[in-house]
Amino acid sequence: MEDFLDKLILSAEHLKVIDDSLQSYPPYSQESQKLKNINFFTEILKEIYVGGKKRSWGRRSGYDRQMILGDLLQYIFTGRGYYFAVRGKDEFESFIRILLRISNLLILMEDISVETNLRRTILANLENTIGDNLFETPEDREKFQRLLQYDGKIVGNAGNSYEEAFDSILPKRVGGVPELLVYTYLIRKNYGYVVPLLQAQRLLGKREYIVPPDFLLLRSKGEAFGLEVGAGKESQISSFSTVTSMPVFTVGIGSLWQPQPFRCGKCQKWITYCDEVIEQCATNRDGNKKKLDCANCEKFDNGNCEGIVYHGRARDYAGNEKDLRYHYECVRNDPVVINVLRRARTPKLIAPFPWVSGLENIKEE
Repeated sequence: MEDFLDKLILSAEHLKVIDDSLQSYPPYSQESQKLKNINFFTEILKEIYVGGKKRSWGRRSGYDRQMILGDLLQYIFTGRGYYFAVRGKDEFESFIRILLRISNLLILMEDISVETNLRRTILANLENTIGDNLFETPEDREKFQRLLQYDGKIVGNAGNSYEEAFDSILPKRVGGVPELLVYTYLIRKNYGYVVPLLQAQRLLGKREYIVPPDFLLLRSKGEAFGLEVGAGKESQISSFSTVTSMPVFTVGIGSLWQPQPFRCGKCQKWITYCDEVIEQCATNRDGNKKKLDCANCEKFDNGNCEGIVYHGRARDYAGNEKDLRYHYECVRNDPVVINVLRRARTPKLIAPFPWVSGLENIKEE
């Protein structure tokens, strides 16, 4: 991912050099000053970078750094990457691989919720590099320092009081991953032409705005649908449909009620997508499967492949027996797992595919 970010920085530096050089040109510098004098100008800057996260009804005084970071990353691929993807079959397949690998990297960022030392290193590096701009208010600084000193996990109810500061550090956290994965799925299937609206969180017009779904799907015979990733947004969907007369479907990666990515029940880190799954998706050989039977994969290596997921009963992180998804490496020596695998009649060693639910009423064209 560092190569993409380096290019993004170069683009910003390029524009900065032009702007700095033109400050000696009076008409330009005068217009720049008039821009800065506009009411609420400093507020719009907070939509580019802001020092933390603060909720507020209607967003009048709220800010969400995690959303900004997520939007910038998604723009690289949904706002520019398609120019590369349309060059040919090989480029398109590489584009799918890139999207899935980026999704894995975003999933792995979440490991700092359980890796305390790694989290502290990242927090310290952010403070040393960004300095005062890392904090919007003294309250944001205080929350950050409390998080820096915390040595526990931030999973579920654990570390809940640190959640706001932690959430502001990462780009939309795992919430951005399902959006990229849905996009990846849609562009390689035959549901229609995909219009990503991930950066268009508000559509302006008539001096008002409406909240659009995450994607529009343009189909033959003038059909158009909205697709919203994730459940629980009924009022937003209803409002958009009422204004536009366009139906909106709720979709998700995996089941809407048990969405991917999955968290390992043992180490509590998120489960990434394995090499074989990525390759089958890139070449569109997944056949809409929900999982790969690892025992039939040439990369199985007698159960030593690091991408294997065990789906069944095992002792979880608290020592309780639960039917969950686990990194096989985390539980392979668990007597409960050994016993289950000995008696299993259906595959228990699997690798999940990023399949999309909610499209049952939309047929491929």
